[in-house]
Amino acid sequence: MNPYLKWYSILVWFGLTANAIFAAFALWSPDRLQRAMRLNPLIGTVWLRNVGMLLMNVSIFNAGAALDPARYPLYSYLVSVARVIAGLFFFRVVFWNPEASTHRPRAFSPLWLFDSLMGVVCAVLLTLGLRRERGAAQRVRLPRP
Repeated sequence: MNPYLKWYSILVWFGLTANAIFAAFALWSPDRLQRAMRLNPLIGTVWLRNVGMLLMNVSIFNAGAALDPARYPLYSYLVSVARVIAGLFFFRVVFWNPEASTHRPRAFSPLWLFDSLMGVVCAVLLTLGLRRERGAAQRVRLPRP
């Protein structure tokens, strides 16, 4: 694995770990997560727990791209696309707070920055790494007799 794909893999594992920690708090201790973000407590936590469960599922699927990003390039790119989509969602919450979705929209700034940066950096690393892999594969080919 070339250095670009190695760094892509490391960053995907890092993001997967961050997601899993966030998801664990959302699933098993949503009140602590809300206090940490200084958000008003929810009457019911089923939706926050559901987000934790879905984020855990996404994290599990990201592991495939982290293990071998060149095996299924489209799948690996979708990891970056998903991060950018999440970043755009949190950007909207932070700067426009649609339908007054939260009383503290700026509390979601770290999520916006993290997902956006991870998506863009991983996409760049994956693109550079796959180009290098293709170039190496072309150099290895032997001429046909």
